Amino acid sequence: MRSGAAEVTARKAASAILLGGFAVMLALTAPGQLTYDSVQQLASGRSGAYNSWHPPVMAWLLGVFDAMVPGTLVFLLFQTLLLLGALLVLLSLKPRSTSTVLVALAIVLTPQFLMFQGQIWKDILGANAAIAGFTALAAFAKTERRRWLVAAALLLALAAGVRQNAVVLLPVAALALAWPRKRWLLGLGFLIVTLALGIGTSLWLVARSDGGDGAAAQVRLGQAYDLAGALARDPTLPLPSLTTEDPSFEKVLRQKSPVLYTPLRNDPFAADPAINHELSNVPEGAMGRAWKGLVINHPFLYLRLRMAAFGAVLTTPDSAVCHFSHNGIEGPPDLLRQLGLTPGKRPQDRAMANYAHLFFATPVYSHILWGALALMLLVLLLRRGEPGDAAIAGLLVGALVFTVTFAAISIACDYRYLILLDLAAMTGALHWTAKKV
Repeated sequence: MRSGAAEVTARKAASAILLGGFAVMLALTAPGQLTYDSVQQLASGRSGAYNSWHPPVMAWLLGVFDAMVPGTLVFLLFQTLLLLGALLVLLSLKPRSTSTVLVALAIVLTPQFLMFQGQIWKDILGANAAIAGFTALAAFAKTERRRWLVAAALLLALAAGVRQNAVVLLPVAALALAWPRKRWLLGLGFLIVTLALGIGTSLWLVARSDGGDGAAAQVRLGQAYDLAGALARDPTLPLPSLTTEDPSFEKVLRQKSPVLYTPLRNDPFAADPAINHELSNVPEGAMGRAWKGLVINHPFLYLRLRMAAFGAVLTTPDSAVCHFSHNGIEGPPDLLRQLGLTPGKRPQDRAMANYAHLFFATPVYSHILWGALALMLLVLLLRRGEPGDAAIAGLLVGALVFTVTFAAISIACDYRYLILLDLAAMTGALHWTAKKV
């Protein structure tokens, strides 16, 4: 009896801590912290004409919630309640101990919870939706109630919709669903449904976009960034196809790359007027052919520059360049006025920035640490093998695989890009503290 009472007390205490941390986070960050991209997506959502440079699902949701209450407050509540709800559901699935209380306290004290949850970014929404989706799978494993399976499909499709490379989470989730009881047809069906939901919704919304070539332009920019990295390492590197098809761009690329390229981010390169001018006039397919030539003819050079970019996003070596903290509202002045937003930082924004700064030089801001914790918890959960463990193990595997995708696509070291890895490790730690039943 005493043991049962202690377990109930531990669960209630951990839940109270999470709810208290959530309230503090809202007090410090509501109605949401916005950067240039956030403001642009809110404007797109309000107008209903989606910018082709961003996944339209994010802008669509911002528009839906903005129609309820102008601004981002309702969206912020939706985004953050995904994570809070997932953690509270985990607490309800199994008996708890004192260690659960300590883990809950540690979670709410991190900038990943107190500060990043208040950012209106697709990275935060995608991470929270993924965690909630895998948690729903854990609840389904425990209860066999179909509503949890439906919730998991919707949430994981949302994660894949707002962050394109999060599509790698879907086969991992299907495997986590099927593997414990060898229900392979159920897992396959789940994968098909989530893919159809995620891709179908995106295609439906793309039809309502501004008609721009944002996705294609991003690919060209990424390819040009890789070529710049190669030339920065080897200025004599031959680019025969580009020399033939666009000698003007090839000349500018050779001149600018050694000065502008950095594996930390592509902004100095992408913001250069000469580079921008040439990129907008490159012949159809020329960039892709030059990039393929680099990959095929100089694979080790390509791998070196890709590993440097991946190392930058994984290790985030510079707190300023890698944006360890963002607080307040910033964006184009005219657009801010049109949206009814006030730019700048409030006292609570500065307080949150000062708090986050206390952790800059600590392991709390280390994706490598969180990744190591995720790997350790993965092994422990697979060995324990209780109902729900496979789903949370799937979350950890998915977060690690998601992280690895940045080896191919990374063009900047912003800390938020791998926030899923940090939050997944925290979620796994909270789940691990459950007592065996």
